[in-house]
Amino acid sequence: MFKVDYDRAANCLNIAVKGFWKPEEVALFAKEVGLKARTARAIRRDFNVCVESLEFQVQAMDVAKLLTEVMRGGMALTTGRAAVVVGSQLNKAQAERTLVHPSVRIFLSTGKAREWLAAVES
Repeated sequence: MFKVDYDRAANCLNIAVKGFWKPEEVALFAKEVGLKARTARAIRRDFNVCVESLEFQVQAMDVAKLLTEVMRGGMALTTGRAAVVVGSQLNKAQAERTLVHPSVRIFLSTGKAREWLAAVES
């Protein structure tokens, strides 16, 4: 349902999520994101985040609220940016409504998301 890895060369925490989650799954996800984000922060405080959620359905409101808290906690650990790639306009609408943060941007294309993150480094 999720994978979290820090790419040191790209200075990017890469997160892949898919499926329809229950609140218990968000707790496991939050633990893994926190661990990997702290690892990244120990290396560089300005790491970026790229979340690929192309196979992540629109979530129930309780799960969406929990994921918002995960995002806020993760973004508190970096001065970098986060790009969230979604698979549909409906997902984009939910993400834009719930993942409100000045350093977070929602995309419908992985390529555009990666370009935006790379432009930050330049």
